[in-house]
Amino acid sequence: MANRLITCSILRQKSTLPRIVFGQCQQQQQRYFQMSATHYNVEQPKNESPAATLTNKFIAHARKERNIIDKEPTRFIQIDHLPITTTTEDIRKLAREALPNGDQSIDEVVFVRTDNFDFMGRCVIAMKSAEDAQRVFEYGNRRVIGGNVVKMTHIGRISEKVRPVELKSAADQTSASGRSVTIIGLPSLTKPEHVLGYLRSRNFYPVEGAEDSIIRLNTKKQATVSKFLVKFDSESEAWRAVRKFHNEEFKLNRRNEIYKLAVSVVY
Repeated sequence: MANRLITCSILRQKSTLPRIVFGQCQQQQQRYFQMSATHYNVEQPKNESPAATLTNKFIAHARKERNIIDKEPTRFIQIDHLPITTTTEDIRKLAREALPNGDQSIDEVVFVRTDNFDFMGRCVIAMKSAEDAQRVFEYGNRRVIGGNVVKMTHIGRISEKVRPVELKSAADQTSASGRSVTIIGLPSLTKPEHVLGYLRSRNFYPVEGAEDSIIRLNTKKQATVSKFLVKFDSESEAWRAVRKFHNEEFKLNRRNEIYKLAVSVVY
């Protein structure tokens, strides 16, 4: 009889134990939800739910990632990550697709270059109005150009530092962008007068009457070849020079050495 009483007592304890544990868990959950509700009521605005706050944070993060900023747009846009083969026509085509007036809304396009006159994929455009710039920004930001996803940002102005001084001339106030070429690959001791004689011997004539029609450009340290900027009268003449001299072999007779040239139009 005593054994039966002990067994029944143990069974009762086992049957009530899960209920006690379950009840304690419910109480802890209720306390947790009360504390969470108190936390949200304190930190969140009274008229804004936690779900709305989370949504706003997500939108703000997405706008930050896409560089959509809540500030007054300017008429100047900086474009990054462009292909190194980008031309002015590529930028104008983008404006024609984005604006009713097309590329007529563009005042200026400046390709930013390094100290060695290399184009690294950045250009700055000046539009006629901030509204036109904003429409180009909304249309072209994160768009693929030449296989690259470009990034656009509004800037305050075009700094004079980004305008290549080599494309300016004392005799001609207009920029030589689009009608100039770079010639890379001639021997390191080549001088501008040597380049002029080489071009004239093949019926190519740089801008006459200007001392800076052929400019020796900076190269990297210990470079074995030279780099020159040559200005022509027209863009068509510049492209004719590219078709003639690009990948052509230049032979230095006194050393019996052969140099391969790289020629491209400068914008």
